[in-house]
Amino acid sequence: KRTQPVHKVFLDGYWMYKNPVTVAQYKKFCAATERKMANAPAWGLKDDHPVVNVSWNDATAYAAWAGTRLPTEAEWEKAARGTNAREFPWGNNWNKTHLQCSTTTLMDAGSTAAIGSFPTGASPYGCLDMAGNVYEWVADWYSDEGYKNLPTRNTTGVATGTMRSQRGGSWWYPGTDGNIFRTWNRSRRDPDSKDANDGFRCAQKS
Repeated sequence: KRTQPVHKVFLDGYWMYKNPVTVAQYKKFCAATERKMANAPAWGLKDDHPVVNVSWNDATAYAAWAGTRLPTEAEWEKAARGTNAREFPWGNNWNKTHLQCSTTTLMDAGSTAAIGSFPTGASPYGCLDMAGNVYEWVADWYSDEGYKNLPTRNTTGVATGTMRSQRGGSWWYPGTDGNIFRTWNRSRRDPDSKDANDGFRCAQKS
């Protein structure tokens, strides 16, 4: 869903993970904290794939352990769009060869892809898989209004809510026209929910 009108948001410097958190990284976190490992998806726990079946609460726990945090929606969008408001991380033209997505029907891709499989899909800042592969949890509570009526500098979203925001689309969805994979597209999920298309990446202030 695109929230209109478009709002400008100003952000201080920050770092963003180049890739979503992998199974291998999440295994280290679970071993160190005695947290239960995420359930294996149908294709198994492949170390070089993004971890899935993690809730927003799992993701925030990992980020705290790693000395980072989840990015805000604004930070995620900036890392995907760059300074020229790209429609997709790689530019303004849809190209389903730049990401892991299904072809014509829901879930026909079969699984996530290994990290680094789509270098041509990199964002202006070098972030990979910001379209497709996994939907990514971000820090904010979801609001239908998006950034409307929020501070224009370093906004962290609305103060309360029932659903957390997700960004980026995932391997589940067919890339028939690209709409779900646009850099401004937003989704929402219960923060306790876990699914085989839910993953995350981390960020921190520079």
